[in-house]
Amino acid sequence: MMMNTKKNQDILVIGLPEHLTQYSKAIQANDALYSALKELKLNHIISSQLGEVNHTAIHINNTLQRIITVGLGNINQLKDKDYLKIWGNLFQFIKRKPISEVHIKQDSFLAKSVDNTTIFKIMGLQSKQSIYQFDDYRYDKKAPFKLELTFDEQNRDQVEAAFKIGETVGVSINYARDLGNTPPNILTPQYLAESVETYFKTKSVTVDVKDEQALEQEGFGLIQAVGKGSINPPRLITLQYNGDPENESDVIALVGKGITYDSGGYSIKSKTGMPSMKYDMCGAANVIGMVDAIQALQLKVNIVAVIVAAENMIANNAMKPDDVFTALSGDTVEVPNTDAEGRLVLGDATFYANQFRPKLIMDFATLTGAAVVALGEDKAAVFNKNAEPSTLHAILKTSTSTEEPVYELPITDTERNNIKTSDVADLTNHVNAQGRALFAAAFITHFSGNTPHLHFDIAGPATTSKRSYKGPKGATGYLINTIVEWLMQETKA
Repeated sequence: MMMNTKKNQDILVIGLPEHLTQYSKAIQANDALYSALKELKLNHIISSQLGEVNHTAIHINNTLQRIITVGLGNINQLKDKDYLKIWGNLFQFIKRKPISEVHIKQDSFLAKSVDNTTIFKIMGLQSKQSIYQFDDYRYDKKAPFKLELTFDEQNRDQVEAAFKIGETVGVSINYARDLGNTPPNILTPQYLAESVETYFKTKSVTVDVKDEQALEQEGFGLIQAVGKGSINPPRLITLQYNGDPENESDVIALVGKGITYDSGGYSIKSKTGMPSMKYDMCGAANVIGMVDAIQALQLKVNIVAVIVAAENMIANNAMKPDDVFTALSGDTVEVPNTDAEGRLVLGDATFYANQFRPKLIMDFATLTGAAVVALGEDKAAVFNKNAEPSTLHAILKTSTSTEEPVYELPITDTERNNIKTSDVADLTNHVNAQGRALFAAAFITHFSGNTPHLHFDIAGPATTSKRSYKGPKGATGYLINTIVEWLMQETKA
């Protein structure tokens, strides 16, 4: 998004509240504009309904001025997430027309219930997120959309600074979406590792990649088990960002599940369950997006991100039900169900991440259909092992304002005991019992020892089947905005 000085031909973009008397005194003092808006609203040519966009023209000082209005509803009741709809609908409208130059009347979008920085941060986010498109493999791909955007002089520096923060996060979300949407015959574990290495080459992030030989030699038995049935062998990608060098031992670990395609293995999926399994690496893609935003914003935090990438396929050397493998931790694991592979790779990845002695581990995975059954497709589940309640509360509060809802589910002694019910090994990756999302959480968090650990099951909201003001269907980049926003708040404290 380009920002230049205002031109006469720029279209004026104005927020329209339910009651025009809610405008600031400066806007009400602009008699020509204020009177024109009152008349247009009275004649139902423009609407104040939340998120509704209208395009028309008015005469100001004998000059025809094109305007776009966006409905704000009752601005005394606006919440952070309402601005996702306001700005998302606006940018989608502008792109659809298409319109190349607009001037934002920023004071007309202000609300006492939401701070100004948040309003324009969300604007920057939606300037990227809402108009995302993925057409890399189409013949009729569209030209990149370009928009010149300007603001009023008053407080312009603060508005543009907030806008750029949101825009940065939006770029990272779209990068994660690109990874998630890429076809699985292209995005193999090796491709993912090489593309991430290339992407971060010029950024303040170090990348280490372990190939299949290193994984075998170093004892990553569970990752090897899942990936060995594929001609595309697994990779373990470690990203490190040191934004707080004065406190090097103060580290947060992010872990991402990157099953680049999941057939279910010999516990094969149904023909309806197989399509969309390219998205089984969205947890990994979203962790990569988090790291990208964190480094771009230069947050004062130290991050270690462990991405485990593998294909779960069927072959004469693939893992079979009843096989037993030895994890990096030394635990032996019986595998009654080869389609419960995510918890296996995350077990090794979590144990490895814990070697960096983080103060907190957070893993993100499209893990269980059970989480979708419990919460629906639009919400994520989180499971807490030893993390401070205040930490989880802060993340949950942030997730509400970013409209990325997360709800806590428990890990109980039942699940902790059930993962140890194998007759032949230390652990089992599956039991025929209810509460399967809880069982999976107990299995993964077993490998973090006593380290505080939050496990996010994003099986539902990692993708969407319909377009919205956040963008098209497909990968969503779920929780990137939440975690980055939470870290920004933490680093300010």
